[in-house]
Amino acid sequence: MARARQMEETADLPEADRVGAFSHPRETGILVGHDAAAAAFADAIAGGRLHHAWLLTGPRGIGKATLAYRVARTVLAHGVGRAVPRDLSVDESHPAARRIATGSHGDLLLLRRPWDASARPPRFKTAIPVDEVRRVGSFFSMSAGEGGWRVCIVDSADELNPNAANALLKVLEEPPRRALFLLVSHAPGRLLPTIRSRCRKLPLQPLDDRAMQQLLSRHLPDPDPAALAALIRLGRGSPGAALALADQGGADVYRELTELLAQLPQLDIAALHALGDRLSRREGEADYKSLIALLRQWLADMMRGQAVGTFPDGADRGEIALMQRLGGAAPLDQWLEVWDNIGQLAARAEAVNLDRKQVILNIFTSLADLVRKKPR
Repeated sequence: MARARQMEETADLPEADRVGAFSHPRETGILVGHDAAAAAFADAIAGGRLHHAWLLTGPRGIGKATLAYRVARTVLAHGVGRAVPRDLSVDESHPAARRIATGSHGDLLLLRRPWDASARPPRFKTAIPVDEVRRVGSFFSMSAGEGGWRVCIVDSADELNPNAANALLKVLEEPPRRALFLLVSHAPGRLLPTIRSRCRKLPLQPLDDRAMQQLLSRHLPDPDPAALAALIRLGRGSPGAALALADQGGADVYRELTELLAQLPQLDIAALHALGDRLSRREGEADYKSLIALLRQWLADMMRGQAVGTFPDGADRGEIALMQRLGGAAPLDQWLEVWDNIGQLAARAEAVNLDRKQVILNIFTSLADLVRKKPR
């Protein structure tokens, strides 16, 4: 009863792991591009050799959470020790599938960054706190109600704060009977080595363009071909990233970004102030996040091109020429420092709610200053 009441109370809260208005991974009935990973789980389930903790790794948005929920549906619908479909498909009308889709399955626990309604303005917590992990103890102390197995998904394990990580480690060291932990990780190097050592690791790879087109076409009805091609390119094998860009008008933001970069080391002050004013408004938050993410990705592509001579697939001649010009304006170590500083500034600004306009002005000023310097 307590768990049902808790699920009802949180049903309408924002979800840190949902992309805009698109389907949540627990509601997604298809898995594209990860056949081998699904088959590895199917073999372990059918053979009764299901390790108690799995670490699903790979870039953000490529389908790790979708796979985790697919595994949870299969285990909670059929148990362990019997043959299951190689693609882990479960009929959407199955009671386990319906309950997972609505977030009401009593034997599935999700750990993620909670919504902090008391913050001003309300926002998601920056990390998964230890109180969230402490729910694991009470969850596994109850008898499984629907088939004998219980599943805990951590999305993402990278976001556990130190106390939460240590609390989870204690559970992984002495796992309950018939318990399955599915840890989603975008950067497994950030996890405690002892957590990694307790898990079976399953790396997932970015999707190819064909798989990206298949998935995006399902979520974006009647997409403009040019816009779809741009999203596939900018998504870099991550349908989650591409959908986030679509939800946030990422293609338009990318055009604005490249226009500003093309003017460096000159700064269009009027355009920068207008951009900063627009993105500082409440309705500009999504575009602001897209701008920061796309800028860091663009700079990473530029640095990679300077280092190894390989530029991103789909980049046109003008953009490659721009990357070559800017990349040659300063040594690689200085570009790396600026790239890192942009990430740190954006993170600090979000943590303490700094003015987004000032962040944008500071970023482009630092870029202009670097490009003006003569390489040593």
